[in-house]
Order: sequence, then structure tokens, then C-alpha cells
Amino acid sequence: MKTRNVVFISHANPEDNPFTIWLGAKLAGAGYEVWADVLRLKGGHDWQRKLEDAIRNRACKVLLVANAISVDKQGVRNEIQIASDTARKLGDSAFIVPLRLGPFEAPFLVAQSQYIDFENSWALGLAELFQALRETYQVPRQVGNPDAWMNLQLMHGKKLNAATEKLLSTWLEVRRLPAHLYYYSNPEAVPKSYPSVEYRDGVLTCVKRTDPGRCSRRIADLLKSGWPAIELNIEDSRRRFADIANQALANVLQAKGLKSHEMGNRQLAWWVTVYGPQARISFRWPECVGSRQIQGISAKRNVRWHFGVSASFRSVPFHHFRLKSRLIFTQDGHDPIKSAARAHRLRRSFAKGWRNARWRDMLLSFLYWLGDGTTVLDVPLADDDALVLSLPPIIFCCPVGVEDDDKSQDEDDPDVEFLADEELD
Repeated sequence: MKTRNVVFISHANPEDNPFTIWLGAKLAGAGYEVWADVLRLKGGHDWQRKLEDAIRNRACKVLLVANAISVDKQGVRNEIQIASDTARKLGDSAFIVPLRLGPFEAPFLVAQSQYIDFENSWALGLAELFQALRETYQVPRQVGNPDAWMNLQLMHGKKLNAATEKLLSTWLEVRRLPAHLYYYSNPEAVPKSYPSVEYRDGVLTCVKRTDPGRCSRRIADLLKSGWPAIELNIEDSRRRFADIANQALANVLQAKGLKSHEMGNRQLAWWVTVYGPQARISFRWPECVGSRQIQGISAKRNVRWHFGVSASFRSVPFHHFRLKSRLIFTQDGHDPIKSAARAHRLRRSFAKGWRNARWRDMLLSFLYWLGDGTTVLDVPLADDDALVLSLPPIIFCCPVGVEDDDKSQDEDDPDVEFLADEELD
């Protein structure tokens, strides 16, 4: 008779594969015997028979990775049914342990099961699961396997080769900083048309004006060692200059006709409205060539989609702006959808099939349009000084590359369904 010492993980394939691989490695590292199709099955295996045998004859607990996608998949529902039948034979009402990865409607067979919450924190969820397996369910385990994580990465990883691989980042390098930052004890001495931040009873700005209460610091020195004369340490100096730089870039984006929208984390996303370009934008830099739309219409969902970015200045490891791609949805091309819940659902579902190539090329098209096809973007901080950014984003070089037989993930998938207005008329 087979020993029941296996922790079986039921999950949606491929949607929850990354979580399952992570969880499997953690459990194996702690000494548990783990079984999941993504960890065990290879091509040519009679996977249905092996999977059913693992649940019926070897599992002491079945962990159900639960979210809206997984509980709706027929394969997962089949596993729940097999596990439920096994639970009745064993007389174990807690045989199935749901792991909540997101909101879901519990299937009838696990409606009464107490779940462990992984939605807010994988780390906290794992700690609670370990405690339950050890103390509540007393699942047997052996000495931990410290190589479990490495073994799984090798199993699911790609082969490396010696060819250099170029990696396009989302960082815009600062080619030139403004010369000085000024402190004015009298805030009225500085015009409101350029960025500034309050400090003590005065303001910090890059605007140079004649004023008896003015003092200055070279920005290169400010970001390296702070401003001791006015008691600004390095961290505070960097934070305050970043605030000024972010304001300045926001002014450039606004002048280009972009609108801002506050995201859930309170970071602003600057997005292209209906007045921006609707056709494909071709970009051509020495190492980046292509084209993309940066807004369009989904007739199926009856919404407009708009590409945008959030941007933040960073001083380390070198001076740069870090960009994050955003999607904004509107009905009229002007005002974002008011329902935060609907906007969140659209972001999760609308672009789930978009590959990295699409996101990369949308960002490049956006930046090419923003910079008017040049290799620099001037960000004024004063009437006679500016911060200068390099375009396109920084390209890093890795000394090794990845062998990948599936080239489709890097191909430029077409703009199916996402059409501009004139294409729908």
C-alpha cells in the first residue's frame, strides 16, 4: 500500500504556474513531498492517470490554488471532484485546503473549506500554510532539500549560450543635469512658472534670481553628498530634487497634450487622449525600429484604450527617469472610466494576451512621438537651464543569451481588434 505523504497542488495551467513552482520549491525545501503537474509531468506521460493516482493514493493534503480563473477551469474542477471523493473515503473534512490568490466563487465541494490567504502576501500566506501543515494537519516530512529551488529553476529554465544579448530597459538616462539648485529664504522671490519645493520657510528651485536670501549648491554635489550648509542630508536632498525633476517632466508631458490620472498607488499616469495620434507611430533609432498604436478602440468591450506612463526620477545607480507603462480606459477619449473596479478588471483582462513585444513597441512609439523623433528630450527647470534626457531608453548588454525555440513570444503580434476611429468608419 502506498504511503500518504504527498502534498498535492491543484492549480490553473499555465496561469498559476509561476506561483506553483515557487510554492513547490518552498515546500520541498522544507522537507515535504510535493506533487503538481508542472513539477512532475513531461511530454509522453499518461498525465491523467498519474494525476489521479497521486490524489487518490498518495496525497495527504490537496492544496487548491484558488482564484477566479482556476476554479472556473474544468481540469481544476475535475481534480476537486477526485479530491472530494478521496476525502470522503478517508473521513478527512480538511483534505482540500484552498489557498486564496484572488477573489473567487468557491465551488460547492469546497464551499465550507477554510482558506489560507495568499492574496495580500505570499510570504505571510506561506508562513500560515507551514504552521497548518506542521501543527494542525501534521503532514509528514523529511529533512529539507536546500537545492529544491535550484532544481526547479533548472527544470523550467532555458539553456544559456555565449552570445551577447541586448536588453531594452524602461530607464531614460539623464544626459545632462542642471547646474545649480538655489535656496531662497523669501518664497516670493521665485516665479511660480517653474518647479520648486518648500524647505524651511523658503523654497528650493533651479531658477536663478538676484536676492539677498539666496544660496546655491551644485546639483552634482547635492546628489552626491547633500547640502550641509542648510542641513540637508543626502537622502533628503535626493528626494527633494527628485520632486523638482518630476514636476518638470510633468510640465513637459502636459504641454504635449497628455492628461494625468491618479492610479491606485497614488502615482500619476500621463496618458494620450483622443487628440493625440490615433494611427500607428513609426519609430526609428539606430537600434530600435518598429511601429505601434498608442491608443485605439475595443468594439467588443465598447471602450477606448490609451497608453500612458508613470515616471519618477532616481539618483542611483546613476541619474535616470524610471518609466512604468500604463493603460487608461475611457468612453469618450477624454475622461477615465469612473468605476475603479471596472477599470481594474479591464486592466487585468484586456491586455492579458499582449506580449512583451507589444508593450516594448508601444513605449518606443510613445517616446518617439514625445521627443519629436530626436535622441534627446529637454526638460526645463528654469528659463535658462534644463535637464536633458537621452532617447530611446537605456539598452543593457548581458554577456550570455537564452536559447529559446519558441520565438513567438518575441514576435510583433498584430493590432487585432484595437482599431483607431477612422478604421471603424
